[in-house]
Amino acid sequence: MLRYSMTLAIVFSGTAGVATAVAQTPTAAGANRPKLQVLQALPESQLFPLMNLLADSLGVRCDYCHVQATPDFTRTPSNLGGWVWDSDDKPQKRTAREMMRMVVDLNAGRFKSESRITCYTCHRGTTQPARTPPLPPPAPAGATTEVALPLPTADRVWTNYVAAVGPGDTGTRGTGTIISGWDDRPEGRYGKVEIALSGTDRYRITLSTSTGTISQGLDGDIAWAASNDRVQRLSGADVVRMRRIAMRYRPIKERPPNLQVVGVERVTGRDAYVATARLDATTTWTLYFDTVTGLLRRERTTSETILLPLEEQVDYEDYRDVGGVKLPFRVLTSDGASYDTVTRTFLQIRRNVAVDDALFRPPSDPR
Repeated sequence: MLRYSMTLAIVFSGTAGVATAVAQTPTAAGANRPKLQVLQALPESQLFPLMNLLADSLGVRCDYCHVQATPDFTRTPSNLGGWVWDSDDKPQKRTAREMMRMVVDLNAGRFKSESRITCYTCHRGTTQPARTPPLPPPAPAGATTEVALPLPTADRVWTNYVAAVGPGDTGTRGTGTIISGWDDRPEGRYGKVEIALSGTDRYRITLSTSTGTISQGLDGDIAWAASNDRVQRLSGADVVRMRRIAMRYRPIKERPPNLQVVGVERVTGRDAYVATARLDATTTWTLYFDTVTGLLRRERTTSETILLPLEEQVDYEDYRDVGGVKLPFRVLTSDGASYDTVTRTFLQIRRNVAVDDALFRPPSDPR
């Protein structure tokens, strides 16, 4: 877990695929962790997000398997530190290794290398998986299994979504959208946040806390992150990820070409059409559109790993009209770590205001 401090890494916290500040060839987790036995080939950047989701699958925290020898009680409760990650003193850790091997072997053999089962498949938030269904059984809705209702096409759902949001920004250079409000995280961590957007390829976020200011930006193909006087350029997968993050705050998301509607689910007490799209060989994007209003209520990105998918979820709430466009004034981002949950409550959204192009460039850029 990461402390809420002035480091570039905090810009990427609360994400399913935590990006490194300096883009580089992914380092295998086993390269510097000689006692790692099952997940040696897993990219180092995925190790801690994966461990958080594994803990969620069993309904436990890190100390269930790992030894915490010298916690620092001056830090926040969820981030005391002092972990001895390579210690095998706890039998639960040795059992976890065997269970992870079982999951990997089952997927590789029985399911022909498809990721069909995970730790959560059996555990469902408990250390002791249930062997039998609960009794008495829930009363069936009818004498026979209900037939699923026909689903609308992806074209229809997307058209309703665009109509519900309203006309998006035209992308006129020199103008854009400014969003300002509060960034609230567990354990009393909070700060002021300001987001600037212009066109489809310019984005900047600035987070101000009691300990300083962090910012990151996107200017066409250039992505960067800055903390005080330290600036780092990003490239490769980090730029792709930055584009996905920036799209959260645009009025209309970018439709993937292979979007398909797969079902209906309840989201915050309302029915939503569920539509999925493959972004690449390992990444799936799932969108939840309100069946009545057409607005986007939730999106979830899952990235396959050797053990279980990494997940990141964004919930959109409190839609309001801003100059003829419906925009969410509350955005909640979550992944497998409760410590990383982020709630952004916006106090003001201004559209079609003057925005200087220099705002999106890395600090000290001479252009």
